This record gives sequence, structure tokens and C-alpha cells, in this order.
Amino acid sequence: MAYEDYCAACTYMGESADYNGKYYCSQKGERRYACDSKCYNFCEAYSRSNYSRSNMLDNSKNHMNSGCYLTTIMCKLLGYPDNNYYLNTLREFRKNIMQKDPNYFSLLLTYDVVGPVISKKIETDPNNKIMAITLFNNYIEKAVRAIEEEKNETAINIYKAMTTSLADHYKIMIPLIEVDSNINPQELGHGYTRRRTYKEEKRSI
Repeated sequence: MAYEDYCAACTYMGESADYNGKYYCSQKGERRYACDSKCYNFCEAYSRSNYSRSNMLDNSKNHMNSGCYLTTIMCKLLGYPDNNYYLNTLREFRKNIMQKDPNYFSLLLTYDVVGPVISKKIETDPNNKIMAITLFNNYIEKAVRAIEEEKNETAINIYKAMTTSLADHYKIMIPLIEVDSNINPQELGHGYTRRRTYKEEKRSI
């Protein structure tokens, strides 16, 4: 990847993302994705490491076409920055634990199918602020505490309970997912809408 071809390498782009994975461009006076192609105003930020550029690119790509209801709750409704401690802890858990264990692939893929639907329902719910506070107190904070204490199964069970509760509340069917053996585990669990074939059979996750 040629980092200098993207906004992530430009000195005009700040390094703090909003909840949509966009970064502020001081030259254009607007927010853009770090993975957008450079424009005629481009001026390379030589002091920015390739590690930082890569993180910015990955963050923007992860948010494009994403429907992560956890991000909706934490950032859009509760006002946390995208790189807050709770989301970062959950993302690291996904990356270092769940994406490395085939036993969790089906759960991650289920999140990719159901997550965007839940996210849209929460955004349009007239009581979403109250719901966001309840979800944070009863599920998100507790899941992060379990991760801190290395109680992985407890954290996963808390997440399952939250997703099931939301699906029941919004009358969303949780499908039975069959994971393609060729799928890249690193693509799982980001809340992307997936158009894969699966049996439409309601189940508990």
C-alpha cells in the first residue's frame, strides 16, 4: 500500500476521528475518510509514521458501510469519541481473542448481519438516549470489566445477552449462520451488512 496516495498521509488531516471514522481536513474545512484519495491540496506529513497512517486507514475502512450498533450507542447517543476506552477494549478483544478462535466466527458473522439492523432501529428509536444509558450500564461496562479480568466467556455471554435483548425488543430475527470456510476472520465482527446465504431460522446466539 502506498500510504502517500491517501488522505491519511496528508499534513492537513488531523489524527482524531469522529464516530463515522472521518478525520478533519483543515484545508477543506470538512471531515473526510483517511482512505480517501489525495487531492491537489495534498502535502505529505513526513513526521506521521506508517503505523499511524495504517491505523487511520483501517479505522476509516472499518466505518465505511458499517452498522456497528455499539458505535451508535457509545458515540452517536452517549457522545464518546470513537477511540474511547470501552470501544477500543472491545475491538482489541475482537481482534486478539474472537477473530483467532473459529468457535467465535459464527457469532461475529451474526453480528455483521444483525448489527446494522439493530443500529438503524436504535437511531430512530424516540427513547434511544435512555436505552443507550441502560445498555451501557447493564451490558457494555460489565463486558469491558470482564475483559479486564480476563473472563472471556463471561464477556461474550454478556454481549450475547445484549444482542438477544435488542433483537427481541425490535422484533429482529436472529438467523442461523453458516460460516464460509474461506472467509477472512479479520473481516468479521465489524457490523458490515453481508449479503450471504443463510438459513432464516430464529435462534438464540
